[in-house]
Amino acid sequence: MRVLVTGASGFLGHAVCAVLNERGHEPLALVRRQGSEPQDARAIQGDLVDAQALTDAVKTAEPEVVVHLAAEIATQRDLAKIAAVNIEGTRRLLAACKALDSPRFVFASTVVTGDAHGRVLTEDEPLPVETAYGRSKQVGERLVRESGLPHVIIRPSHVYGPGGWYAEEIVKRLRQPGRLAVIGRGDNWWDVVHVDDVAAAIVQSAEADTSAATYHVVDDEPITQYDFIAVTAQTLGRGAPHRVPAWLARMVAGTDPIAAVLRSAKSANAKIKRELGWAPRYPTAQQGVPAAISRLIGRSAG
Repeated sequence: MRVLVTGASGFLGHAVCAVLNERGHEPLALVRRQGSEPQDARAIQGDLVDAQALTDAVKTAEPEVVVHLAAEIATQRDLAKIAAVNIEGTRRLLAACKALDSPRFVFASTVVTGDAHGRVLTEDEPLPVETAYGRSKQVGERLVRESGLPHVIIRPSHVYGPGGWYAEEIVKRLRQPGRLAVIGRGDNWWDVVHVDDVAAAIVQSAEADTSAATYHVVDDEPITQYDFIAVTAQTLGRGAPHRVPAWLARMVAGTDPIAAVLRSAKSANAKIKRELGWAPRYPTAQQGVPAAISRLIGRSAG
C-alpha cells in the first residue's frame, strides 16, 4: 500500500519508512525540500502550514494510508509554532485527506503530557496534561476523532534509540566532562520505548482493520529516570551520572521540557498487544539501550 508519511525526515520517520519498506509497502515522504527524505522513501513536496501545497501533495500522493508524525516537540519554546504545526497543521492535513478518498489516518500522539505521580496510565482514562506540547497533541487527537476518517491514534512514551533527543541530550552529554544528565533526584518513573518498536506499532496500525482505536506504546517495564540514564552510562563505559537541580535545569532549558523529564508515570501496553499482536523487540531498557548505543557507535565508526 502507498503510505504518505509526514515527519519522515525525523528520527521516528526514518524508522517508520524503513519498516514500511521491509513489509513491502511504498513510503512517500512529505517534505518541504527535496533531498531531506529517507533514502528508502519517495519525496512528495508539501508543507503543513500551506493549505494549498498540502492539498496538492496529498492529491499527488494518492495515499491509502497517511501516517502523521510531524510535530514541534516539547523543547520548542515558541507556543505559536507549536499551535501552527501540531494543531493547525493537523487540521489542514485532515481536510486534505477528506477531500480525497478518505485514507486511513495514523496519528502519532504522546502519553508524555503531564505528571501522573507514578500511576499506571491506560487508554480508558484522560491523561494529565500540563505542557503546551501535551495540550497540542490532545487537540490533535480530538481533531482526528472528529474527522470521520478511519483512524488509529498511537501514544508512545519516551522514545529512545540511535538518534533524536536520546543521542543529543543523553548520550552526547554523558560523553562530556561532568556527566550532568539526571534532573532532580531522578526517582520519577519513565515509561520508555525503543524507536524500532514504535515504528513497528505504527506500521501494524496502518495495516490493521481496526479503526477509532487509541494505543499506548511502551516497553514492558517502567524504569526511573536515574536508572535509565545510569544504564546508558554503564553501556558507554562511563561512571555514574551526576544530578542537576531542577530549578537550574528550568533556567537553562525552560519549564515545559523539564516538566516532561520530571513527569512520573507508568503506562500499560496490554491493549495494543491484545488487539494488534504487537510485542516489543526490546521489552526493557536493559535490552534496548545497548542495542541503541551499538548502532550509534557503529555510525560514528563508519
